Amino acid sequence: MTSQSASTAIPGLDRWDTTREIRQQPAVWRAFASELAGIVAEIRPWLVSRAHDEVWFCGAGTSAFIGETLASYLNRAAGPARFRAVPTTDLVSSPLSFLRPGARTLVVSFGRSGNSSETLGTLRLLDAHAPEADRLHITCNAESALARPMGPGPGEQRTILLPPETNDRGFAMTSSYTTMLLSALACFDPAPPDEPTALLARLADVAEGLIGRGFADLARLATPERVVFLGSGPLIGSARECALKVLELTAGGIATSWDSTLGFRHGPKAVVNKNTLVFVLQSADPFTQAYDIDLAREIAVQFGPQAIVRLGPATGGADIDVPAIGNDAWGSVLHVIVAQMLAVIWSDRLGFAVDDPFAGRNLTRVVAGVTLYDLPKPAPAAYGAIDVGGSKIEAALFGDDLQPIEKRRIDTRKDSYDDLVAAIAEQAGWLEAKAGNLAAIGIGLPGLIDAATGLSVTSNLPATGRSLGADVSACLGRRVPVENDCKCFALSEANGGAGEGHRTVFGLILGTGVGGGVCVDGRLVKGLNGLPGEVGHFGLPAERVATYGLPLVACGCGRTGCYETYVSGPGLTRLAQHVAARQLRAEEIVEAAAGGDAAMRSVLDIWLDLLCELVHTIQLTIDADCVVLGGGLSRMAGLADDLAAAFEAHKLTGVRSPVFRIALHGDASGTRGAAILARQSLREGRP
Repeated sequence: MTSQSASTAIPGLDRWDTTREIRQQPAVWRAFASELAGIVAEIRPWLVSRAHDEVWFCGAGTSAFIGETLASYLNRAAGPARFRAVPTTDLVSSPLSFLRPGARTLVVSFGRSGNSSETLGTLRLLDAHAPEADRLHITCNAESALARPMGPGPGEQRTILLPPETNDRGFAMTSSYTTMLLSALACFDPAPPDEPTALLARLADVAEGLIGRGFADLARLATPERVVFLGSGPLIGSARECALKVLELTAGGIATSWDSTLGFRHGPKAVVNKNTLVFVLQSADPFTQAYDIDLAREIAVQFGPQAIVRLGPATGGADIDVPAIGNDAWGSVLHVIVAQMLAVIWSDRLGFAVDDPFAGRNLTRVVAGVTLYDLPKPAPAAYGAIDVGGSKIEAALFGDDLQPIEKRRIDTRKDSYDDLVAAIAEQAGWLEAKAGNLAAIGIGLPGLIDAATGLSVTSNLPATGRSLGADVSACLGRRVPVENDCKCFALSEANGGAGEGHRTVFGLILGTGVGGGVCVDGRLVKGLNGLPGEVGHFGLPAERVATYGLPLVACGCGRTGCYETYVSGPGLTRLAQHVAARQLRAEEIVEAAAGGDAAMRSVLDIWLDLLCELVHTIQLTIDADCVVLGGGLSRMAGLADDLAAAFEAHKLTGVRSPVFRIALHGDASGTRGAAILARQSLREGRP
C-alpha cells in the first residue's frame, strides 16, 4: 500500500485506520485489477445468457448509493434490461413495492460486512418470495452471509469477493465503497470508456496524486457548520455518499445535505447560511456541466465566493482539481475520495475518534439487531379460464403451475348478447367461488378479436361488433382478456406444451374449421387486426385445384376457395364426395383408409398434399421452428410423422423443415391457453 510523504503528512491523522484505508485505495485497485479482469470474463457472459428484464442494485446506506450511481449511468445504454437502485431498507420494509412476478430479475447485493440486518432480511425475502431471481453478491467479507452460496432453487448466484483489506476496520466505508463500485462498473458497463484494467490504473494514478496532496490542501478549509454536496446524473449518488461521510465521521457535528444541481434551487437551498460550504461535483459531460457552473456562480453571488467549492478539472476553473477520468460514473470515486479526506480532517479537528466517532453511542459500524418480519406468503394463485363455444361454455380452474384443478360446463346462451355475457359471468362467479385466490381470468372464443379495439367478429355467437372483454370486465369488476380460441391453443402449446423450447411456434387447429396462432418467445403475435394465424382463409393454390379438379367452394368468411373448405373436417368429407362420390364423416374416412379402402386412402393423400401446401405457405410467412397440430383431425395415427415426410417435397430447396408435433394438452389446450393469457396479462399489467 502507498504511504504519504513527510511533506503531505497532517500530524495525528495517520493514527487512524480510516486515514490509512483512504490512502490504500489506489494500491488496492491496482493489485485487484488482474483478478477483476478474470471475474469480468466470467460474469459478463453469464449476464448475457440470463437475459434479465430488471437488475436491482441493493444495499443500505453507503452500499445503496453505489446503486444510485450505477443505475443512473447504465440506463443510458440500449438494451432490454432496466436498472434500479433498490435500497435494502426499502426492499425489506415494503417488499410488495418491488417484487414483480414473472420478471426475470437479477438482485445485485453490495455489503462491506455482508451481515447487516437488511442484508439478512433481503436474503430471507428472496428465498421465500423470489427464489427464481438470480443473485450477484459483491462483498468485502469472506465470512459473510453474502459470501455463502444460496440454497437450491431456480435462480442462479455468482459472488465477487473483494480483497480483505477493503473490509474497512474504521466506522466509515471508504475503500469498500470505491472498490465495490468499480467492480460493478467493470462487470456491467457495456461500453466502458477504456478497458477496465486500464481504467483502474488511470484512476489509481490520479487518486494517488489527489490523496498525496489532498490532506494538506483540504486542511486549509475552515470547519463549517453545514455542508452541502451537489451532483447530477451518476454524481447524485456520489453527492449522497459525500454528505454521509461528513455526517458520520463528525457524529452529526456538521449538518450535511445533498441534492441535484437543479433540484437544489427548489427549497433545499434554504439550508445555506454564512457558515455553510456548498460543494459542486462538476460533471465531465459538457452539457450537464453547464448547469453545475451556473449554480456555482449563483451561490457565489448570493452567499459570497467563500461559500462555494467546485470539484472538477482545474482547467475548467474548479477550486479542487479532480481530473475527469472516463466519465461521471467511473470518475465519481475521485469526488468521493475528496469527501472522505474532508470528513477525516473535520472529525479529528472536532475531537472525535475518527475510527469510531460515536464511541459506543447510538450508531455502530454494522447495523445489527433489527427485528425482521417475514412477509406472509399469499395463498397459491389460481387462474381461471373460460372457453366459449357454440354449444357449451366451459370454465376451468388452473393452479399457478397450470395444472388443471376443476372444470364446469354449461349451455351457451345465444338468444341475445346480454344472455351470453350473463352466462360467462356465471362461469366466472363459479371460478371465484372455487378458487381461494383467483388471480385472473382469461376468455377464449371462436372468431376474430381486434387487438386494438377489442371488438369481436363471430359466426355462431351474438357477439359481433361487441367488446366482450370490456363488457365482461365491467360485469365482474376485474380486467378480463379475451382472445381467439385457436390462439389460446397456440399459447398453451408454446408454454409447457409440445412447442416448449422452440422460439417461434405455430399452433394449427384442424377441426370443424382451420385456424391457428403464432407465438414468439411464449407470447402471442397479435398484429394490427388480430389476424396472425387465420391461415384457413389463405387461398388454395390454382395448380392443386387444377390437378385434382376441385370445385371452388364458398367459405364462411365470404371468400371462395379457402383452405378451410378442403383441409377442415367438413372439407375432408367434401373431398370424399368429390373423389369417390361417397358421403362420409371425417372419422369414417380415416377408419376406412386404415382398413384398406383404396379410394379413401387416395382421399387422405390429397388431403395431406393440400395440408403440406398450407404449411408451406405458413412457413413462407412465419418460418416457425415448430408446428403443433390440434383439433379432431390431429388424432389421425402418425399424422405428425406423415406430414413431416410429405412436407420435404413441398418446401423450398435448401431450407429447413419445422418440427411437427401433436398437441401435448389436447382438448384442454384451449382453456389452458386462456389461463396463460390471464396470467401473462396480469403480470404485464395489460387487459
